[in-house]
Amino acid sequence: MIYILPTDTCFWMACALDDIKSYEKIYKIKKRSLDKPLAIMVSDFNWLEKNTILTKEQVDFLKKYNKPFTILTESPNVKIWIDFVNDETSEEFINRWVYEKIAFRVANNKTEDRIIKENGPIFLTSANISNEPEIYTSREIKEKFEYYLEKWIIKFVWENTWKLDIVPPSEIFEFEGESLEQKFLRK
Repeated sequence: MIYILPTDTCFWMACALDDIKSYEKIYKIKKRSLDKPLAIMVSDFNWLEKNTILTKEQVDFLKKYNKPFTILTESPNVKIWIDFVNDETSEEFINRWVYEKIAFRVANNKTEDRIIKENGPIFLTSANISNEPEIYTSREIKEKFEYYLEKWIIKFVWENTWKLDIVPPSEIFEFEGESLEQKFLRK
């Protein structure tokens, strides 16, 4: 199942980490280049500390970060999952080679928490067609993705969120080694 849900920046499109078919559909629906990986949203900062190479000091820094962010780091467990090829079905991620480092976001609203509780960590990307502006209203979602919503290919989990505040996209950065010095990919 593909979901569209509100986040702290704009509406996002998501699917469970183990839903390879929906993952591929997201790329097709968005007309997204396969050389652009999706981010992964996780439940909390404890998950980041246990499942990535981030240090406790770096995770504590992120807890206090006052803007929407996406942190780029390594996650050996997630990388094993993304690199997995099912011998029986030959099913694999169509672009697994692009995930040397993985972009993570941390859930920060009830809708995100609920979707993650139901599915575990989720792949996500902004709910728009690639190279088009981000979407901030439920009306735009319904117009842009009407066909997919009517066919139940996408489930819109908006929970009375008609309009989101227009805020800049999340900052994307990684830490330099084990330090707190950041290298920004988008600021």
